[in-house]
Amino acid sequence: MSFGLFLLFLSSALFNSPLQAEEPAVSPSELSGTLRVTGNGPERFLMASLAQAFESQYPTVSVDVFWHEHAKPIRMVELQESDIGVTGYTAPSLRSTTIARDGIAMITNFSNPVSELSLSQLADVLSGKTRYWSQVYEEAPEMKIKIVNRSDNQNIRQELLNVLGIRRIQRSARIVDQERHAINLVTGDLSAMSFVSMTPALRAREDGVAINLLFIEKVEPEYQTVLDKTYPLQRPVVFVTQTNPSSLILAFEQFTLSPAGQRIIKTNKYYPLNDD
Repeated sequence: MSFGLFLLFLSSALFNSPLQAEEPAVSPSELSGTLRVTGNGPERFLMASLAQAFESQYPTVSVDVFWHEHAKPIRMVELQESDIGVTGYTAPSLRSTTIARDGIAMITNFSNPVSELSLSQLADVLSGKTRYWSQVYEEAPEMKIKIVNRSDNQNIRQELLNVLGIRRIQRSARIVDQERHAINLVTGDLSAMSFVSMTPALRAREDGVAINLLFIEKVEPEYQTVLDKTYPLQRPVVFVTQTNPSSLILAFEQFTLSPAGQRIIKTNKYYPLNDD
């Protein structure tokens, strides 16, 4: 069946090994039906690639990917409006399976002289304890740090707070939903700093967008350092499902965790669970 991808836009630490998917109740040759996948983060192109490959392998299955910046994937699974929710953390009331990893890039304006932060410095900046760039780096200008925050339903924000051990980001921070909005605000303001998924940050830099990706604990933010797990700001990409998932859900999950699925994850510039 054709691949259904519904994209709706209003305008556009470290973790343990994943839970292993159970054996499907029926053989793959008997699979048919529609699988509903929901999310709101930067993984939409990854999910589209996985869905298309899965449909090619199982022609009697359709994977509908619903993506919206204000979608609540966990709630939609709880209400049985979606079969799989794509999140950045486990849900206690649901079944959770880590399927990939992602880096979290801290970005600043290209002209900002600050090039690196320790985890403790970053925690102080985001929480509001440190308010001026000159407090971070003595040669930086005496200007107030403007944090561009992400909305609370975005996977990336919660995991960053978890890694840094802070409860919230300073209340005065501007909040945006989409990666590209965060990047655009940073390019237009010397005093701004934000955080985005590593893949769009690296792509923006490759395209000549005027941003810096800050070193964290003296580790360069790049594909290889996330892959080998030396870069400290990472987050899981998690599938959440009902506690008793269908055979179709299990088959898609197993495909994603298979060597073929993990290659698709790597091709899409996310990070497979194993780097071998």
